[in-house]
Amino acid sequence: MSFIDQVPKSLIPKLDDFRNKLPALQGSTEYCPKAWFLGPKAENTDLLKTLITKALDAHIQSRINFHKEDSPTFEDSYKQDPAYISATNDMTQKVDQVLNFLKHSLPYSSFRYQGHMTSDVAISSVVGTIATILYNPNNVTVQASPVTTFIEMAVSNDLARMVGWEFPKKLPKFNNRHEKKLFEDQNIIPCFHLTCGGTVSNIEAFWASYWTKFIPLAMKSALTNEPELAAAKDVTVTLANGTVKKLLEVSSWDGCNIKTDDTVKLPYDVAEICNMDEAKVIFLLKKYHPSVIGNRKFFTDHNLKDPLMFASGAAHYSIPKAAALLGLGSGALISLPVDTHARVELSELKKHLQDCITNQIPVIHCVAVNGTTEESAVDDFEGMVLLRTEMNKLGLSFNLVADCAWGGYFSSIIKEDYALENPKNDILYPTKTKELPEMYANNLNDTDSELFGSKHFIRQLKALKQFDTITIDPHKMGYCHYENASIGYRNKRFRDILVYTATYIGGSSVPSVGIYGIQGSKAGSNAVGAYLTHSIMRTSKSGYGMILKRCLLSTRLFYLRLLWLCNDSDQFKMVCVPITPPQATLDSLKSRLYDANGVMKSVDTICEDEQLVKDLAEVGPDQNIVCFGINFKDANGNWNTDYNKYSDVTNQVYERFDYIKEIGMAQFDLIFSNTAFNDQYGQVFQQSLAQRFGLTTNVPAYGTNKFQLPVLRSTVMDVFSNETTTGSFFDVSMPLLKSETAKIVSAYVTASKASKPSH
Repeated sequence: MSFIDQVPKSLIPKLDDFRNKLPALQGSTEYCPKAWFLGPKAENTDLLKTLITKALDAHIQSRINFHKEDSPTFEDSYKQDPAYISATNDMTQKVDQVLNFLKHSLPYSSFRYQGHMTSDVAISSVVGTIATILYNPNNVTVQASPVTTFIEMAVSNDLARMVGWEFPKKLPKFNNRHEKKLFEDQNIIPCFHLTCGGTVSNIEAFWASYWTKFIPLAMKSALTNEPELAAAKDVTVTLANGTVKKLLEVSSWDGCNIKTDDTVKLPYDVAEICNMDEAKVIFLLKKYHPSVIGNRKFFTDHNLKDPLMFASGAAHYSIPKAAALLGLGSGALISLPVDTHARVELSELKKHLQDCITNQIPVIHCVAVNGTTEESAVDDFEGMVLLRTEMNKLGLSFNLVADCAWGGYFSSIIKEDYALENPKNDILYPTKTKELPEMYANNLNDTDSELFGSKHFIRQLKALKQFDTITIDPHKMGYCHYENASIGYRNKRFRDILVYTATYIGGSSVPSVGIYGIQGSKAGSNAVGAYLTHSIMRTSKSGYGMILKRCLLSTRLFYLRLLWLCNDSDQFKMVCVPITPPQATLDSLKSRLYDANGVMKSVDTICEDEQLVKDLAEVGPDQNIVCFGINFKDANGNWNTDYNKYSDVTNQVYERFDYIKEIGMAQFDLIFSNTAFNDQYGQVFQQSLAQRFGLTTNVPAYGTNKFQLPVLRSTVMDVFSNETTTGSFFDVSMPLLKSETAKIVSAYVTASKASKPSH
């Protein structure tokens, strides 16, 4: 079986076009963000217009040149037709109405917008999308996307490499199916595909994890009942604790506790023994799988208790939604408390897992989050991997699911630039890469991007590759347009049981990025937008690493400016969710960040001090979202301790900087989003937050579902926030935040004093 055997003959010309005309995703990036973004003031208008015009002209010419001998549809005089004139006037008027209405959209590209997880998008994403949508390819099947399917495959391999998943060193030529199976048994091959959003990706991750979990028990039933599989009646499996047993002899509990790679390999083992295609084996086992017979019958037949899943209380809302959609109910997802850093508390997870062993409750998976939506906290991926190893020895197996929808692209800060061994064949048969040499120096552009992440964060990025599924959103920190998301599988066999297809779509025997997921139709334009962006901004240190290290640095500086915004004479202070460093640390940082005139140094100057970069990485949030509130002094100069009064003031400040009441765009002078922390986070986090904010009065008791501590939320995504022509934009936004907050606090304290009864 050669490289080309997997491709239908009709598609070989398109494959050759891709291999010969489009550059492979590899190499390093010449860093120049001023060419990559339109800019807050549309500085790159000429470039954007030129590229979009090129895209439109290319499509127009493709229509004109396709079978020139065909007669035109429109007659020569059609533009003089009164109906045509009326229709075009109507269209122009309505387009103008929409365009004028869209001008009231939120100014995501402006430094003044620091609210939700969105920012300016890369020009490459915009141009790639516009260039493709007129062709309107559907990546559900290569038959409807003979060009963009290959482009999505290239993006998928690139994402897999970014997170640290490795492809085989070399792909040999297979003489038969046995050799191919043996190779794939010994070499785990990862894969990604694009989706329309992080929620869809997370739901697919839950779905895949759930369905693969019960392959062994479904296979056991198939071996018992399907004569075609009789030859495999003695097939063996390895349990989580290393014990080897015949599949027909395992108990229901043991059948739920086989490691992922062994589970997804089982249909291939049976297929080889029976000299049968693995797709046929999967079809037969599905007859006894919950995907066909339903949850109730499956669990009853195997005398199983309802399975459980575990995730942080700070996890995205798509996580409980995914559990509910599996038909297990959101109650099957155990929400774990978080620690004082808003990271999942692994000691609590361990207790639950030990209880599952004692009571023989199957565990489908545990979720770790790389960048929580509210706080950008990063769970202990490394600790969760070690915990799974510990539980395996006790006979418990479960999958590890990584929600990296927000933080996935941060893997680029530790990914060295690389070259492909075989660029032309990489989209179908990716292999190992070779790192490119890199020289580092102490300046903003040349400082190693890995230094900008905290020690905790870097450890978790390095542990990420051991997770079974990973979801990543190019439309977030990948600076691509919405809707552009993805899901990856550490072992591509993981997705086999998910296949639903139709004759007109094709099966798994042809190249496909559309038959494995939840979606049916898939926009090929998303793949082109991501491909073009990845080709310009590489998913390694010299590309996205350069951008995201700036975001991390800007976040630290924003966080410290919040802490230093007020002095003892001010009537209020900013209280932040990230734990405030010791005073000695703050004093040391301040002395190195400000010059003799009390002006904060430029980011270029800051990066000349490597130790300062490292020290800054250890303060503030794990990534680039800062949550903060406002506490204040009463009329007597005493710090407020009342939960309700804190909430009132913080909410009023948010209302001043929200985006609802403004009528004209000029009133959008600074925009934050907001959130609130509730009981789902757990008592430790809740009490720590109240204590650090100085709140001791009227604080709702934990467990009453009345604790809803409000905070403002700032997402720092703009690459240029500290590199404008006049310095840092924080020099503009911080005084504005302080002056407006001072007005609100002063009015609130005055009103509170006036409302008190006199004695």
